[in-house]
Amino acid sequence: MFILRTLDEAEAFVSEQQSLGNDVRWDNYDIVFFRPSTQGVYSVHGAFRDGQWGFENRFHLNGDGTWQIDPRNIRGLSTINV
Repeated sequence: MFILRTLDEAEAFVSEQQSLGNDVRWDNYDIVFFRPSTQGVYSVHGAFRDGQWGFENRFHLNGDGTWQIDPRNIRGLSTINV
């Protein structure tokens, strides 16, 4: 897991991923990744975003104040020191 320990780290990570072309955004305190796929229309985890179907992966703020991001969602090597 890729762990973000502070809000500043998380904001920098989201900005970095967006600049690398990854479709990631904030939804309140959740970090949400979107991956386009026509199969999303058939899935419970499917989502419709910006005119296309796909899958969303949500990472919630944990009780210890961290976000644990599955590395499969990360594009490129992060420069965030975690």
